[in-house]
Amino acid sequence: MKNVDLVVLGEVALDVLLAGVDRIPRRWSEVGNVRAAGIFTAGSAGYVAQCFSKLGGRAAIVGRIGDDSLGKIVVEGFHDCNVSTDSLAVDKAFQTEVSTVVVYDDGNKSSAVSKVPPLRLDKLNPVCLRGAKAFHIGAYLMVPDIWGDDIVRWIRRAEREGISVSLDPQMSATGEWKKAFEGVLDHLDLLLLDEVEAKKISGKKRTRDALEYLFGQGVSTIAVKAGSKGCIVGECGRVRSVGTFKTKPVSTIGAGDAFDAAFIYGYLHDWPIEKTARFSNVIAGLSMTKLGCVTAIPRARDAEKIVKAHYV
Repeated sequence: MKNVDLVVLGEVALDVLLAGVDRIPRRWSEVGNVRAAGIFTAGSAGYVAQCFSKLGGRAAIVGRIGDDSLGKIVVEGFHDCNVSTDSLAVDKAFQTEVSTVVVYDDGNKSSAVSKVPPLRLDKLNPVCLRGAKAFHIGAYLMVPDIWGDDIVRWIRRAEREGISVSLDPQMSATGEWKKAFEGVLDHLDLLLLDEVEAKKISGKKRTRDALEYLFGQGVSTIAVKAGSKGCIVGECGRVRSVGTFKTKPVSTIGAGDAFDAAFIYGYLHDWPIEKTARFSNVIAGLSMTKLGCVTAIPRARDAEKIVKAHYV
């Protein structure tokens, strides 16, 4: 694998998105209407890697898919975005994860997800980190088989290589929040999460108190995605809010992952945190304007022009 800027580890899947669904029929004789549909290489880790690459970075994906027809579509999607799949495990013992998401006309959505193949970090070689600038762990709480000594081993390998480490927890697959982070938080350079996740991990009721707790655990930089309010960012204990970039959403699937990719991009370019936050808000907003999170992601230089025009 050639040197890359970002190695992303975590969930890889295939998303089947149905947008503008007026209803889900309960009988074969009835038909529901769909305004738009698409199949996309996805997963929280998969979306981050592709979005980062679309911005102009070099990304590699570490995950596990099945040796099946769906897995072939996943690989093709990564290659279309110039994401390296050298460290993507293809396993005959498992089926590629599929997530079917229905977005209704009223804006609500529902999903059905197949089983996530285990990552088995003890079977994967962290040598793929060599030469990278950043290591990101996507949807950490959704993949409990990587918790504990295995993920710490990968994080420490990244530290020895001088690689920054970022993580997005997402919602817990087991209901466990704090235990999964034992030995992890104090090794993170960048923590990307939403307000609910920040409160769950910290046990605090207020977002600002949650950030204070996380800083106290050793996290250097934190970005909290706050939906229509934009985001709340902080470094070295200093916290500020950055207003949102409003768009007309077609689908919100993957918007948080697009935000993550953009924030890591700005972080690696040593941008001031407020510039990075604005850039990330714009990328997240743009990602929602077309079906498929990656589809509407522009090159970073084009997004910067939008940032300058919007945040005046």
